[in-house]
Amino acid sequence: MSSAKTIQPSTYSKIKYNIDALVDFDSGINYSHVLLAIAGADGELAEAELNWYINEMVLLGCTEEYISTVKNLDWKNANIEELLGKINFDFPMNSPKAILYQAIKMCRADKEYHEKEKAVVDKAAQVLGISLTEVTAIESLVEMEDSADKLRHALLETSKK
Repeated sequence: MSSAKTIQPSTYSKIKYNIDALVDFDSGINYSHVLLAIAGADGELAEAELNWYINEMVLLGCTEEYISTVKNLDWKNANIEELLGKINFDFPMNSPKAILYQAIKMCRADKEYHEKEKAVVDKAAQVLGISLTEVTAIESLVEMEDSADKLRHALLETSKK
């Protein structure tokens, strides 16, 4: 049941994900709950993983209320299949592949993509009807983006010494 609250997408939302319509608050919370559960599949939601997602939420235009709600979600006892069933992918980020992309980005934020996290990504993909070949492609995209970031930092001499 929707609370009728919405999130106004930011310029970043349009540039990064092509989102330019309002996002249903409750669908977004379920979406975020899935991300937290996947990133915590190794038994820990690393600070770097949570920080990555908080930064992403800020860039996407999420409100303090939304971010506070996400921070208080019980990711340890989350049922991925049940949560995925509650997400109406009719909302602006309508591709189930986007949730896998963000989950992989979040999982890698602590510099480790644990086997347990990958297994839950694969399970989520199965529930969403996304092939393992497509999951591998998304994982490769994330790796390329990370490599491009490292290259940019090195070329512009912005990397930490």
